[in-house]
Order: sequence, then structure tokens, then C-alpha cells
Amino acid sequence: MMISCQEVIIELWDYLDGELPVERAALIADHLAECARCYPQYRFEYAFLAAVARQRAQGPGPSPALVERVAGAVLAHRPGTPLTAAKRPRVAVEPRRSAPRAAAPLRPRGSSMGMRARAEGWALAILRGSLGVFLLLWGIGKLVVPAGAASSSPQLANGVAMLEAVLAAFILLGLWRRWSYAAAFAVHVGSLLLLWRTLEDPWGVALAGLPVCGALVALYLLRDRDLWTLDAWLAWRRPWGVMR
Repeated sequence: MMISCQEVIIELWDYLDGELPVERAALIADHLAECARCYPQYRFEYAFLAAVARQRAQGPGPSPALVERVAGAVLAHRPGTPLTAAKRPRVAVEPRRSAPRAAAPLRPRGSSMGMRARAEGWALAILRGSLGVFLLLWGIGKLVVPAGAASSSPQLANGVAMLEAVLAAFILLGLWRRWSYAAAFAVHVGSLLLLWRTLEDPWGVALAGLPVCGALVALYLLRDRDLWTLDAWLAWRRPWGVMR
């Protein structure tokens, strides 16, 4: 089961406090050990919570004598004989934590994981950029040279071309990836079907459009691993309100 960077950032504090189920915590730990972007954030949050815990531990606490006096004053108002020193309850002071409840800071699993993550990020960024540029030029080209406008509705063809150009901009930015990538795939397939009978070589256009459809599907399935997007940046600024 894969977990996205957005989910890790949202649940990071719960993970550090040890409030997540064991299975969920294990998934987050595996992601943090492999993700080159989430790991520095984890180290920062861990160091912050550890510093706060150490500061609290160094603060002044009640002395044992004060605890005994308060306990004696409270118990003196209870019916019965007064308690002797031997019978007074011993107050156990719970030691304060010097670090978050989670395990010691994780370490990234070798430099190869960071290199692999960077290579994966570059590959997805190149794929997203090339698809966005292609769809943008594809839509603009149909607006400038409306192929087959005489045999199909010009308004429909222009509307599809404008929609493709807008979705291409969303893909280039990596914004609202879940619906923009799916919509781009649907619109691209629809535009191929719309122009099927209006072109001189429809099979050539269809064969040229198939790799684009496959690339859009791959980009949609790997959208959570594409970190160099506007969605990823917004998730770090406002992790609770981003649609990925």
C-alpha cells in the first residue's frame, strides 16, 4: 500500500506523538525513510518536539516536601485518624519525556534512495511538461487551423480546443492533478473521436494519439510521486486543503 506525501505531512504530528495504529505508523516510517522531501520535514518536526520536551523537563517541579504537605492537608479533612509519616502515601512522579513518543529519528535508506527519488522526480516532471506542451500546442493548433470544421460543428471543435489548452496549462502547473489529468485524458480521447471522420488520415492521427493517452494514464497513476508541482507546494503551505 502506497502513501502520499500529503498524507504523511497531515499525519506527521500524530506519528511523532505515537497516536497512530501500528500498521499506519509503519507505512509512514517506510515513506519517511525513502522520501527525499518528507524526511527533512520529519527531522525538523522531531527536533522541534524534542526541544520542547527537554525544555519542559528542565522546568521547576514540585518538591517532595511540598507534595507531602499538600497530600497531608487534603487527607486531614477526611474522616478517620490522621496518617503517620509511615502511612502517608508515596506520590509517584511520572518522568517527563525528553523526546517524542515515536522511535528515534529515522535515517534515510542510503544515498541510492535519494538519487532514485530525484531521478523519479525529474522523469515525472519531464513527462508532465512534455504532455502539457503537446496538449497546449494541439489545442492552439486546432483553434488556428480548424481541421474538418466544415463537416463538424465549429463551435464544438473550438470549445474542445479551448478546453484542451486550459487543461494543458493545469498539467504544466501540476494543479488539481486528480481531476485535471483525468479530464485531459477524456478530452483528448473525445477530440480524437470528434476528428475521426474529418481528417484525411484518421488512422495516422489515432496512432499518434495513442502514446499520449498512455502517457496521460501513467501520469495520473503516478501523480502522488510528482513532487515538483503546484499542488505539492500548496500541500506544504496548507496541507489540509489541497486537492491532489
